[in-house]
Amino acid sequence: MGDYFQTVVDRDVTEADAAPLAARVVAWLVAEGVIGPDRTEPVLGRGPGYPPGPRIREVVDSSGWSEPWQGGALHVDVTRTVFDAGQWADPSSARCPRCERETEFHDEAWQEIPGGWAPFSEAIEDWEAGAEALVRCAHCDASSPLVDWSGMGHCFAFGALGFTFWGWPDLTPAFLAEFDRRLDGHRTVLVSGKI
Repeated sequence: MGDYFQTVVDRDVTEADAAPLAARVVAWLVAEGVIGPDRTEPVLGRGPGYPPGPRIREVVDSSGWSEPWQGGALHVDVTRTVFDAGQWADPSSARCPRCERETEFHDEAWQEIPGGWAPFSEAIEDWEAGAEALVRCAHCDASSPLVDWSGMGHCFAFGALGFTFWGWPDLTPAFLAEFDRRLDGHRTVLVSGKI
């Protein structure tokens, strides 16, 4: 069992600005009829979230879903968080923001490459502790903030603001583009998975 989810993560917002920006985005989603105005829907392992609104079908691609389907709640995180894909959080590599080379975590037989994930694991611990989280690139030797690394197969993202849609079909590209715009054009990552 379990539940599928998709999380839109803002990689650039500060912790101080996360709650006001979240409130603006929630107001937009309510005004568009994508979600309901009150947090009444249960969220797996958390308090109540926003129920889907009458226009949910306009922002998702449900072509692969059998009818009838009903989306779950939207949960909003407004604190420094490691967003992961749950059962599917096993990326194959990450891309350095400086040299743009990939640091591989698995070989072609999907065996773990010794030491490949270690710098990221340490940076994640720093991130969770509220410290500066830097990762040194094995290729160019430059240290970059964990939030700037990309290409983790949508398995991990790091930020102070995340919108988790529980049990919704895939969000459409047009909706995601408008979501980015509503997040002041910040860099975003879509993490999807299952718990």
